[in-house]
Amino acid sequence: MKKIFLFSLVSAIIVFVACSKEGKETSENTCPVLAASAVPLVVKDSFTLRYPAITVTTWFNKDSVAYCAYFVAATGNKLVQFANNGTFIKEEIEVYQEGQHEDSTNTATGGKTPTTGCECEIHKEHD
Repeated sequence: MKKIFLFSLVSAIIVFVACSKEGKETSENTCPVLAASAVPLVVKDSFTLRYPAITVTTWFNKDSVAYCAYFVAATGNKLVQFANNGTFIKEEIEVYQEGQHEDSTNTATGGKTPTTGCECEIHKEHD
């Protein structure tokens, strides 16, 4: 009887621990948010040429080698990335309610760039 009780207790603990970890990311390395004044003019000019009449909601510094701009467009929420010299890198469109994004190659990335380093993403308070 003790063995059955002990087995049940250990099983319950394992299930509880496994469930409590579900949905949590093991490491979150979000890129730092920047004020628009901290973004190089060449990057902001490149953004304006590509997206006229759009206002950036949030700027990010991606590992000191690129900048990401998050904004709302008529076609959906977007996250775009530019190199430090203003060269366009990629665009991601929000495709899921959870804030996940799909890049121009149609690869679901969850709002994250599938490379090493920090991730440009928005954490919504109300999700």
